[in-house]
Amino acid sequence: MPRRSHFPFLGLPLRLLLGAVLAALLVVPLLGTAAQADGSGPADPADPAVPVDIDDTVSQESAEHALATVQDIVASAPAGDPAGSADAGGPAEAADLTLALRDLAVARDDLPKDLQDDAARLLARPSTGNRPPDPGGIECSPGSGLPCYTAPEAAPECGSASGLNLCVHYVQGAYDPGHQTDAPPASYPAYVLHNVMKNVVQRYAAAGYRLPQGDGANGGVTAFPVSPANTPNTFDVYLADLGKRGLYGYCTTDQRVPGHVTAPAYCVLDNDYAEYGPVPGPVGNLQVTAAHEYFHAVQFAYDINEDGWFMEATATWAEDEVYDGVDDNRQYLKGGPLGRPAQPMDHRKGIAPYGAWIFFKYLSERFPQVSGGMPVIVRDIWNLAAGEANARQALGAALAGRGTDLRTQFGWFAAANRRPHLNYSEGAYYPRARLWRGVKLTGSRRSVSDKATLKHLAARTIRFKSKVHGKAHLRVHVDGPKRKKGGYVLVTIKKKGQAPATKLVKINRKGDKTKRYKFGKSVTWVEITFANAGKKDSTVRVSARVTR
Repeated sequence: MPRRSHFPFLGLPLRLLLGAVLAALLVVPLLGTAAQADGSGPADPADPAVPVDIDDTVSQESAEHALATVQDIVASAPAGDPAGSADAGGPAEAADLTLALRDLAVARDDLPKDLQDDAARLLARPSTGNRPPDPGGIECSPGSGLPCYTAPEAAPECGSASGLNLCVHYVQGAYDPGHQTDAPPASYPAYVLHNVMKNVVQRYAAAGYRLPQGDGANGGVTAFPVSPANTPNTFDVYLADLGKRGLYGYCTTDQRVPGHVTAPAYCVLDNDYAEYGPVPGPVGNLQVTAAHEYFHAVQFAYDINEDGWFMEATATWAEDEVYDGVDDNRQYLKGGPLGRPAQPMDHRKGIAPYGAWIFFKYLSERFPQVSGGMPVIVRDIWNLAAGEANARQALGAALAGRGTDLRTQFGWFAAANRRPHLNYSEGAYYPRARLWRGVKLTGSRRSVSDKATLKHLAARTIRFKSKVHGKAHLRVHVDGPKRKKGGYVLVTIKKKGQAPATKLVKINRKGDKTKRYKFGKSVTWVEITFANAGKKDSTVRVSARVTR
């Protein structure tokens, strides 16, 4: 099965892309000569006349980029400042370690042998010596920048949760607030984390999600008696001092995972959550981090190579479903469709993937069927995303099963985000999606026109505020993406003394429509919301004129 790369050309650093293309171009003039040469013997790979497979070159460059990304995240983590980390942590514009490690795991086989060893050390579990090592025989290294136990491991805290064997690993020794060891404090024993993890496992299992895939004997601790709960295919969680590394938690796999496959996982969580500030506090940070990171392990049981924004958005959504009272995920809203409606919802950088959780909140409140206390629709989307299907295809299939489509739901979602307090159960605490433009139309300024780029999975709203006396109408012409390309337009009218009312603008197949609306002294404002649920960026144009 061909592997779909998560490092397309546009995602590569320019120097790597140019290098790959240049290597291929330098080979082209030599191909004719090589074809006429004596072909009786095997080709010498060192011979410059031997053609280079550009796909192999790009794959290696992509893999090296994946390795460098992880190394950069680890090297740049601000000591003692976990708010600098994006994964299950603060809202800094930082890269995500869990997905960076996922990308490295997927690309690992494309690296040169010596760099494969570097990758294996970064992907290895923190524990060494008293367990079977990585299948490749490589264990973690204290110099890698990620946790690697330097003290002996204590007997793990193990037990069963919803049929899953769950073990929490930690090191022996006294707690050291000076960050010299990874040992947890007495106030934070392993069974506390085990109880939190057990709750998380049970919640997702009751909702019908898959359990993480078994990892065989990897992670088993051979220095301690084997109990029924500490058997092969145990899910392993490791405690380590992540706060000094600027991290809250991460989850990855130490297995080789080419392509769209299921994969086992393990997670690493902080040993005390003492460095993260008073809100939501150590317990709250532990809860949402455990819920978020474990959901990544669940996702790996569907497809480890799924779209990254979808993985982060649904993990952030899930943490709020399990621990609704913590509300840590609200900090990310400013980076997603609420704070940046003109930015694509599948934007991968910074906190954007986390902020996209609001779309799944929108869907789960519009389609409120629940199972095990959690909305069914997100589970259905993940079931449909297993294997080769990408997030957009899975979303489309799940919505089709509910008699609707992505174009319609994304359009109404975009309009709802202008007034979250009216459209979400906790919307009073959410920021409002900003306007593209606001225009006052008066007796002297009676018309306006404008255009803008409308990116894929993005929206723009323009408001026409009425400062016109007497009776009047507003003649509006809209021109946006074609219907088949994901175009959708809504109008919201605020009449004086009434709540805003939103309705569909029935654009033609080309994305055009001209319509008249009541304006004048009885109307406060009229908003036009353009939404583009398509795969490509487009352009929107709008013109408005006051008429009597």
